[in-house]
Amino acid sequence: MERMLISNPYDKQGIWLKGSFHNHTTNSACGSQPLETVYRMYGQYDFLGISDHDFITVHEGERSIPSVFEALEVSSPQRHMLLINPARSIMDDYSNEFSIERYQQLSDSCTRHGGMSVLVHPNRYYSQFWPIEDMLAMKDYTGIEVINGEGNPEYDIAFDKWDALLSAERKVWGFGGDDFHVYGQEKRTWNMVLAEQNTNESILAAMKAGSFYISTGYGFESIRVEDGMIEFNLLSSEGLDRMYKYVTLIGKDGNILYETSGRINSVSYKCRGDEGYVRAAVYLEGGFGAFSQPLFIG
Repeated sequence: MERMLISNPYDKQGIWLKGSFHNHTTNSACGSQPLETVYRMYGQYDFLGISDHDFITVHEGERSIPSVFEALEVSSPQRHMLLINPARSIMDDYSNEFSIERYQQLSDSCTRHGGMSVLVHPNRYYSQFWPIEDMLAMKDYTGIEVINGEGNPEYDIAFDKWDALLSAERKVWGFGGDDFHVYGQEKRTWNMVLAEQNTNESILAAMKAGSFYISTGYGFESIRVEDGMIEFNLLSSEGLDRMYKYVTLIGKDGNILYETSGRINSVSYKCRGDEGYVRAAVYLEGGFGAFSQPLFIG
């Protein structure tokens, strides 16, 4: 009998770091706050990216955030894509005109430089969304924005597109981002990264390996695999343990593999081998959530 292989991106030592990349300043026409104000608003974060539209904002001035990232949001009228840690030379012949070939060139340039490319708000059907055909035509990007901080479930949640890509055997990670423009959009959704240390290099390495989850206010202590069993250990404390949680495990084609609820702080699942992948969606009483990356089943 062949041994089942479960790829666990959380099987490492590290520290959990909180941060996001999809944030705008007044260097975007739609941004309302200057860089120094955005620094103060996200002052308790461990890392932060600034991704102005078609513009690389240089980090400068005082800040309490330990690690900051240059980024930009490629912003054609058709599709938007986040480039995190691109080479500044990417702006030398820059154009946001959309074609698969042009966006692929920008994505490849960023990832070759050690950065990440993320297809953002793919379900914002009234403006700049990604049809699944175009997402499948793009190759080798890091991930997609599964939750956008504007928070409209009809337009800014994209679990369906994520499951479609994963089920087509695309290894893409799910990102959360505020898409901050104005007061009230800040600190709604973020990424919790299991990194060796709080440096740009360590954070990027961990995220490219999938060692992070999306949070809207809840989280995981750890995710472990042993003898074909996946154990999701949830954040636990005297107060949290008195609160109800609702947990759904999802596999290929968006199939629900297991569901449970109650005053729980861990969930275990025995893999059969035909799931394709297993990812967890956890909701805490009050509406707060945590969403793991997929663990691929071989």
